[in-house]
Amino acid sequence: MSPLFDLEEYFLFFLKFGTAIFAAGFYWFFYRNTYYHPNAVSFDLSAIFSGIFAVGLAIFPELWIQNFFEERSHLGKAFLRSSLAEEVPKLLVILWYFRGLKGRYNTTDAVYFGLTLGASFGLLENLFYSSILEFWPLFLRAVTSLPIHTFTGGIFGFVVMEYYHSRPTSFRFMQVLYGLAGCFLLHGTFNYVLLMDGELITALPLVLACGFFILEYLLTISQNILPIEVLRSIGLYKDDYRVVSKFTRYDSWMRTSQNFQQKVTPVELFRRLSKAKVAWTSALFLVPTILYSIYMIYPERIPLLLGGIKTSEFIGLFVIYPVWLCVLILFRGIFNPRFFRERVLRIPLFIAVSIVQGKNEYHSLAYSLSRKGFYSPVEKTLSIGERVRVTFYVAGKEFSDILAIPVWLNVREEDPDFEPGAVFIFVNIPWKLLVWRMAIRTKQQIQNLVRQIFPTKIGSTHSV
Repeated sequence: MSPLFDLEEYFLFFLKFGTAIFAAGFYWFFYRNTYYHPNAVSFDLSAIFSGIFAVGLAIFPELWIQNFFEERSHLGKAFLRSSLAEEVPKLLVILWYFRGLKGRYNTTDAVYFGLTLGASFGLLENLFYSSILEFWPLFLRAVTSLPIHTFTGGIFGFVVMEYYHSRPTSFRFMQVLYGLAGCFLLHGTFNYVLLMDGELITALPLVLACGFFILEYLLTISQNILPIEVLRSIGLYKDDYRVVSKFTRYDSWMRTSQNFQQKVTPVELFRRLSKAKVAWTSALFLVPTILYSIYMIYPERIPLLLGGIKTSEFIGLFVIYPVWLCVLILFRGIFNPRFFRERVLRIPLFIAVSIVQGKNEYHSLAYSLSRKGFYSPVEKTLSIGERVRVTFYVAGKEFSDILAIPVWLNVREEDPDFEPGAVFIFVNIPWKLLVWRMAIRTKQQIQNLVRQIFPTKIGSTHSV
């Protein structure tokens, strides 16, 4: 019986190995074929080996946290030992890789690099666990942890390239910290659900869907960003261009809304679903429905037929995970980039400004106000690089004596009808102004979103 036992062990080992590779390959090819088609194989290999390098970096903090902190709760294991110790090395490796290549690659490249790194990281991690876990726990971990690592890697790719392509003096490090905090919470919540097991396993699709839709949104944004070489040719950083492009869209929106004879073409939030997607999703949805029905009728036979599988593992693998795949297949690429450009990002409110530079004073409007700065139409006499004092008037409140620096003047000498403007960056972040403006802006954008999803025939759909 010994040879037979050895053969069974080898078969189980290769089955575990194949499961981990299949899960990694599925998610990597899914995003590679959906959003990105790289030409250089070396870029793929660099991302794969960077993921392996990140695993090596994560081993040391994991061991240190394990030895230094007494693990008394699942929260410590989920958020400190696993999430923090794994997400920080991934972020550091992506920051290191693009530090000298930030002028060569764009945001979509960085997102793809992060996705590939995350898939490589998750694959190697699952291979480590294959010698510790039994087959069914490993199977559940392989098919659910791979998307989490893929999502967080893609998010890191986005925030890292935004960091490198932004103006150095515009508080750009904060976006990296926001990305790290978001990925830390997402990964930690996923780990906690797995550790708690039991009925909490039903929350896995919600955690995965959260990461999926965040990445979908960032991918939609990356499709609307000009290549870095184009921005450099006109002397702009990415955050500067975002400010200018928002002003251009706002200006176009105002001209369109004032022209009542022009027919407004509706823009949908979601792209139309193909019949093939709906058919595949419907067929796949039958799998968990049938299996759950069998489980409800013969619950005692499931462990016997599937080699001692636990109830939570069966529910997670054969009921919840197929539902998650339905969501993944049905909603990939669902967001319409044009909707975010032309409908949600409409003017939420007018922000009047008074700009004082020396003896000159300019009265204008502020567009695309953020912690980094704003854009405002001004006269050509404004001096670039010299500090100004700005007073903002936002929805009945005044915020005065805020220091800013004009860094780029938008002038078209060949177009006499063009209104010049300038990009301003803040010397210090005006938190009170931003919090008040965010509250007013959020209220108006919710109204914009509701009007576009549920349009009414009464009144103009372009009211501010």
